[in-house]
Amino acid sequence: GLLLPDLDGVDTAEQQLNIACLKGGINPEKEKTFIYKFTVEKYNIQ
Repeated sequence: GLLLPDLDGVDTAEQQLNIACLKGGINPEKEKTFIYKFTVEKYNIQ
């Protein structure tokens, strides 16, 4: 699963990981997981 940063109510890396696993149907206690860090650029298109 993928979870973009800066979501309201998601304040920690642990919360991000838990939500991403839920979205992706992944059980991190039973399945091997990999974590990748990336940056995001936001654009305002008017």
